Amino acid sequence: MDVAEFILREISKYTDKVFIVSGTDYPAFIKAELKLKNPEFVVVPHEITAASTAMGYSLGGKLGVLMVHTVPGTLNSLGIIANAYTSRIPLLVIAGKSPYTDKGSTASRTLRIHWTQDADQEELVKYVKWKFEIRDPSQVPAAISRAIQIALSEPQGPVYLAIPREVSIAKVEEKEVKMEPFYPGVPESLVERAKEMVLKASNPVIITWRAGRKESWFNSLKDFADSAKIPVLNYVGERVNYPSNGKMAIDRFNLKEADLIIEVETEVPWIPRFTDVDAKIIKVDVEPSYSYIPYYEFPCDLCIQSSVDEFFSKLRIERKPEKDLEETIERQREEKKERINKLADLKQIHPDYLSYEIGKLKLTVFNEYDLNPKYGEFNSFNSYFGDPAMGHLGWALGAGVGYKMATGKDVVITVGDGSFIFGVPTAFYYVAKKFPVLVVIFDNKSWKAVERAVKEVYPEEKFDNYPGAEIDIDDLPKTIESIGGYYEYVERPNEVEDALMRGKEKVKSGIPAIIHARIFHD
Repeated sequence: MDVAEFILREISKYTDKVFIVSGTDYPAFIKAELKLKNPEFVVVPHEITAASTAMGYSLGGKLGVLMVHTVPGTLNSLGIIANAYTSRIPLLVIAGKSPYTDKGSTASRTLRIHWTQDADQEELVKYVKWKFEIRDPSQVPAAISRAIQIALSEPQGPVYLAIPREVSIAKVEEKEVKMEPFYPGVPESLVERAKEMVLKASNPVIITWRAGRKESWFNSLKDFADSAKIPVLNYVGERVNYPSNGKMAIDRFNLKEADLIIEVETEVPWIPRFTDVDAKIIKVDVEPSYSYIPYYEFPCDLCIQSSVDEFFSKLRIERKPEKDLEETIERQREEKKERINKLADLKQIHPDYLSYEIGKLKLTVFNEYDLNPKYGEFNSFNSYFGDPAMGHLGWALGAGVGYKMATGKDVVITVGDGSFIFGVPTAFYYVAKKFPVLVVIFDNKSWKAVERAVKEVYPEEKFDNYPGAEIDIDDLPKTIESIGGYYEYVERPNEVEDALMRGKEKVKSGIPAIIHARIFHD
C-alpha cells in the first residue's frame, strides 16, 4: 500500500474531512483521495482560513486535520496553530516537504523551489505538542498513531508531521500500532486536602477560563458550584464554563476579599498590576505549570493535575455561604438590564447592546472581538467560543464554518473590522457559500485594543487620533454579495434587532449573511 493511502485510511478512523491547501508535494495524496474518497478533501484557499476551519471542526467534536504546502503553507498557518496550542484544541497538521533527491525517482525535484524550499521546516514550528519529519516509510504507522495519540491526550493540542514527496509515494506494510490517548488523574489525598480548604473558607470563588472544553467538565463544574454555593467568575470565558443563568454566575467579585480561589483551566486568573490577592489558591488543570510560558509567578497552594470532571466528581461538598450571594448576583443582573434599556435609547450602537441582541438569536457564537458575553444568554455546552489564548487574529471566520460543518448547527460569528480582514474574507466566502453562517461586524474604525493600550501607557495625555491604529473597511464586507450572500449596514440601535433576524433567516435559507454594524465605545 502507498504511504499516502495508508495515512488517509488511518485518519479516516478519527475524522471524515481533511482541510487542504495543496502544492506540488501532494500528488500521492491526490491519487489516494481519488481511490478512497474518505476522508473528504475540503479545499480552503488560504492557510489561515483552512487552519481555522480545521480548528472549528475539532471544536465540533471531530479531529481537525490540516494539510499544507511545505514551508510557505507552514508559515501561513503558524498563528492559528499557536491558537490551538495555547487553547488546547487538538489538530493534526500534515505538511508536505520538498523532494530531497535530484533524480532517480518520479518524486525527485522538478522545480527551482524544490531546492529553495528544502529546509528543516519542523524547526519553524514552536507551538505544537510534537513535531516530526517522517524519514522512512517504515516509520509511518507508528508516527501517525503517535501523532493522533499526542493530539488527543490532555492537554490536547496540535501536532505536526512533515512528509517528503519521495516518502509519500513509497510502499508501506499495512499494520496497526495501537497508541491510545492518556489522561492525568488525581489521588484521593489531594482531594481530601482540597475539601478541607473549601470547608474552612468563608468567601471562596471559582475563577476559570476554559473549564467548559468538554461537556462532562461543564456539567461537573456546574454541579459542584451549585452544591457548594461558590460563585463562578468568567462563567463565559474562552468557552461556556457555567450557565449564564446559573445561580452562581457572578460578573464582579472583589478578589481582595476572597480567602480561597479555585482556579480551573485558566493560565491568567487575574492581572497582578490591577489586583492584589491574599488568598489560598487551589489550581486544577491538566497541565497546571503552563510550561510554555517563559515567566510565570501566579501562586498555587494546592496544585492538582487532573481533568475537571474527575476532580469535581470526587470533591462533593454542600455548604451554606456566609454572604447572600444570590442577592448580589440578582442585583448585578438587574443592573445589566437597566444598562441595556439605556443603551437602546441612544443614537449610536454600543457593543454591549449589540451583544445583547446577538444573544437573543440563540445561535452558537464565535466571538473575535467585541461581543461582551456577559450580555448574552449562554446556558448550554459549546454555545459560545471566545478568543484563543494566543490571540492570533483571523481565526473566527474559518472556525465558525468548520464548527457548522462538524455539527450542522447554525453559527453567528462576531468580529471587529480589523479581525474581519485578518480572517481572509475571500477564502471565507469560498467555504461559507456551501456552509452559510451569519457574520456580525463590530465596526469602530480602528484597532480598539491598540487605542486602549496607548491610553493605559500614557494615562495623563489626551489623544485626538491614533495613527497606525485607525482603519476603515468601508464597503469591503459588501463583497459577500458577489457570491450571492446577503449584506446589510446598520448604525442605530433601533435597526439592530430586525437586521439580525433578517440575517438569521437568510442563513436558515442557505445564504451566508453579513450584518455590518457601526459601533461606538464609551
